[in-house]
Amino acid sequence: MTRYRIPVVDAGAGPPMWNENAEYITLHIPDLKGKPESELFAVRVGGDSMQPTLKDGDVVVFWTGGAVEPGRIVAVHVHWDGVIVKRLQRYNGSWYLYSDNPDHPPVPLTDNDRVLGVAATLVRKM
Repeated sequence: MTRYRIPVVDAGAGPPMWNENAEYITLHIPDLKGKPESELFAVRVGGDSMQPTLKDGDVVVFWTGGAVEPGRIVAVHVHWDGVIVKRLQRYNGSWYLYSDNPDHPPVPLTDNDRVLGVAATLVRKM
């Protein structure tokens, strides 16, 4: 089984940094097989916007080489809030970031925002 050392960023923070000063987690997860370690990063979820799918404190591993398509959970660097985790959808020809929690309205994806990766696996503490 492959061992992965993956940089972690908190939701709302800046993009993950691939350097020795970053926080890292080490995982042995079969779901990641075949994905280069350099194409993986993790985001620690903050808040309730993605409940019930994701909970506050969950760590989601993202793959930078994943297919960006409607319905996928993505990590996005948004110009106004750092990295956020949302579900990507298309509506009337435009891309939107949706929360799984209906209390949080969708927000449009703008030219200033950048999809960093697609969710590959979830790490949840028991």
